[in-house]
Amino acid sequence: MSAMEKDIRRGESDVLEFKRELPVKDRQFLKTVVAFANGKGGRILFGVDNSTRRVLGVETESRWKMQDRITDMISNSCSPQIYPNCDWVEIEGKPLLVLSIPAASNCPYYIRKEGVQKGTYVRVGATTRRAEPEKIRELEMYGEQVTYDSIIPRGAEPVTADEVNYLCKLLGETQKEGDRNPTITQLLNWGFVKRGEEGEYLPTNAFLLLVGRHFPFSCVQCARFRGNTQVEFIDRKSLEGSLYEQYRDTLNFLRLYLKRATIIRGALREDQDELPMAALREAIANAIIHRNYLVHGMIKVSVFDDRVEISSPGTLYANLSEDEMMRGISRLRNPLLAEGFHKLGIIERWGGGVRRIFDLCREGGISLPIYHIGADSITVVFRRQSADAVDRRKSRKEKISVSPERLRDSIIRLIQKNPRTTRAAMATSLHVSPSNVQYHVDRLRQEGIISRRGDRRNGVWVVSRKKR
Repeated sequence: MSAMEKDIRRGESDVLEFKRELPVKDRQFLKTVVAFANGKGGRILFGVDNSTRRVLGVETESRWKMQDRITDMISNSCSPQIYPNCDWVEIEGKPLLVLSIPAASNCPYYIRKEGVQKGTYVRVGATTRRAEPEKIRELEMYGEQVTYDSIIPRGAEPVTADEVNYLCKLLGETQKEGDRNPTITQLLNWGFVKRGEEGEYLPTNAFLLLVGRHFPFSCVQCARFRGNTQVEFIDRKSLEGSLYEQYRDTLNFLRLYLKRATIIRGALREDQDELPMAALREAIANAIIHRNYLVHGMIKVSVFDDRVEISSPGTLYANLSEDEMMRGISRLRNPLLAEGFHKLGIIERWGGGVRRIFDLCREGGISLPIYHIGADSITVVFRRQSADAVDRRKSRKEKISVSPERLRDSIIRLIQKNPRTTRAAMATSLHVSPSNVQYHVDRLRQEGIISRRGDRRNGVWVVSRKKR
């Protein structure tokens, strides 16, 4: 069976559409052409029935004339110019016309007679839909190679001394010992502020979000529901302020309603989170950094008896596929915000956030979270542990030896496996407190068994040859 036959059996998708007949007069296929051009590209197969996926084939007096007619229809009806490719193939002995639309960057593409606002279409799953104004604006910025967080909003007032001091002090808390806090000059070099015509410092959207100046729809709505449905509230809060404050307060809300077990092993007292807080921190940071701030919606964090849901407005950016996201590939919708969170020490590096979440959940011995990619939102679902499951995890951990020698060997093995691992990740994996890990890491460094190469955020651990 050929690859195309397999595609036909799988049915329509975000990059594949079926048409029973050739477009002699019907121009509806142009909407799909535009949608593919605004997305990842795609193919239209003429001669396949969508409902049955049966190959019907198409007949025409002249294949070359039909190809020219279709390309002329696209050229005369779509703007900017789209350059498709037409091929004839035979499936089950029947001819099919394959119209291939490449992914393009001169967005937005639209049907000329309908105009940009009504004639711009996008692909959502296996359907073609008219783009919402927010999506059109994002396509325009993508075509201009501009990100939303780098724009100075219309009518924005110059930055104030208090705002600059707040952000510089916040960023300075993660600097190396002895380093001075950043200055307005560094904020300018990093792109958080820009010079105005009269020499004043004007804020970008990233600056406004990081300092908490009033920003429409920038907040996190947190809720604890009774049971497993959104019927009865136990508690709810709307968290505003700077993005860092929203991040911090959201984690505090989760800590308030998630279980925490205390495990006594010998002279050690250790606290075990029901869900790995490091994974939740990563998920909250991803929601804040990658959300679409053009969408009139808010980040929602919902705690149920059986799960925790984190939902952020906006779907995947720049034609990133779900498979690519799961493999750790990232395309930044808001690179300045990502840089800000990186400088704050909240994220270690760009990209790979989903894979880190999975790794942390595996190390914590819990089920992997599930991602739901919608037309206008992304939701990650963490399954909460039942009381029995928590007790089983607790009993299993109580049986683990915590002798200093075994703990030191375990730390070395984790470093050898992942030289970029963090103390927090090691603590989660070994089921010990971060302070316990810190103590043994310091001893290993003093004895020359391990060392650190590079700075705190981007460096790696190195194990000496004698230990290897």
